[in-house]
Amino acid sequence: TRAKLLSHSAMFFYSFVFAVITLILFAAPSTFPGVLGYASNIQIRKLLDQTNQVRSQHNLSTLVLNEKLSIAAQKKAEHMFANDYWAHVGPDGKEPWDFILAQDYDYVFAGENLAKNFNDSDDVVDAWFNSPSHRENLLGKNYDEVGFAVVNGTLNGYETTLVVQMFGRPRDVSAIATVDAQERLLASLGGASTVATSNSVAKVVSPSVNASSYTSDDITPVDVNSLSTMLAVGFALFLLILLAVDIWYSKIHTIPKFTGHSFAHLLFLITVIISILFVIKPGAIL
Repeated sequence: TRAKLLSHSAMFFYSFVFAVITLILFAAPSTFPGVLGYASNIQIRKLLDQTNQVRSQHNLSTLVLNEKLSIAAQKKAEHMFANDYWAHVGPDGKEPWDFILAQDYDYVFAGENLAKNFNDSDDVVDAWFNSPSHRENLLGKNYDEVGFAVVNGTLNGYETTLVVQMFGRPRDVSAIATVDAQERLLASLGGASTVATSNSVAKVVSPSVNASSYTSDDITPVDVNSLSTMLAVGFALFLLILLAVDIWYSKIHTIPKFTGHSFAHLLFLITVIISILFVIKPGAIL
């Protein structure tokens, strides 16, 4: 008889354990907020460079980082965390333009891109570029300036990273930020990638004040994406090993490889791997 590790009941047990661990992984943040999250290495300078690289590739002028737009982006991220929503328009009806106007940025054209739960800057810009509506903003001919905010906080029970990108063209073209002003703003960030927050928005600060405001939480959340990937890959490898043992067993006992349990196990493995792809949630844009 075949080893018990390859029996149908064993396969059911493996699937059950995998399902339970997956449910715990995605349900835990509601019980222990701030423990699980989406760790990231997103930097504003890289977001700016990637955005301008995409524009240059399409023969468009580069955008200059603007302090007022960056503060507006920061305030929008704060507002989403404070009101626990993920949308362009807040539950109180507040729109992106309200944050821009609140910074005395008198614009002719303006736009907004949002992203969350990405691991690095390149992935964020790539996702925006691959979306027609977001690409329209990235390649907008009516924009001269851009602002970014990369903020950590708890959203819907998950410790997560929000990226807000604000575009604009000021009514007064003489008010367009200079490259020197852009470099001073980037230098004020002190090389930090994100503005860390806890469960309270009170610790969030504006991106332009001083570099010392950019701190990290004492507790670094465990990355849900990494955990999900390790779990999925580990489970798939485990099943592959079992399948290899099954085929080896069939061979030494002169059992046809694609009859009986072997073929059923192969189909089961394919189904599981496809299911895993749906379980692992990539970053989202809006």
